[in-house]
Amino acid sequence: MSKAHKQADVSQLTYEQALSQLETIVERIESGQIGLEEMLAEYERGVALHTRCKEVLERAELRIEELSRAATAPAQGRAVSSSGERAANADDGEPAPF
Repeated sequence: MSKAHKQADVSQLTYEQALSQLETIVERIESGQIGLEEMLAEYERGVALHTRCKEVLERAELRIEELSRAATAPAQGRAVSSSGERAANADDGEPAPF
């Protein structure tokens, strides 16, 4: 499998899937039961998985910040979700449920 194809596979993983695979790789490397070439390949995939986890977490953090700002902003009918749609409670004057 080519490097580009491996990276494409990683980019489709959920956070939980990437983390699980990363944990498995760490266990395999720490066990010492695999050869050097396989260890290097596993390490390379581990780096890609780590990057994927970091990207997903950063996007989640940005989304939480958006939601927090929207929840604390005065209701002026201007709240917009990240997809560009108006928030469901934008005009009801009710505070956010959290």
